[in-house]
Amino acid sequence: MITRVVHPFNLQKALEHVIANKGSAGVDGVSVRELLKVFSEKKLQLIEAIKQGNYQVQPILGIEIPKGNGKTRLLGVPTTTERVLQQAVAQTIAPHFEPEFSNYSY
Repeated sequence: MITRVVHPFNLQKALEHVIANKGSAGVDGVSVRELLKVFSEKKLQLIEAIKQGNYQVQPILGIEIPKGNGKTRLLGVPTTTERVLQQAVAQTIAPHFEPEFSNYSY
């Protein structure tokens, strides 16, 4: 399964998805605009670390978002690289689990 997650085609599709969704930078400060360059530079190292089982997840950036009632809620923002990897996993496992879900769940 890991081999499919880190397959170059799957990672490219995940990268395109994250870029299209835009979003904020995480704790590393890498914006979606910079992601293509940064991810391309470290892709081989990431793949190898994941395959060897020693990949270290980056911390999540906490941002307080104001709510309508005057309170705030904490939003966790992963790094853009983490979002690519999360998307790659989702793309790999979704076809296996999708048939199990109800037609009415989204």
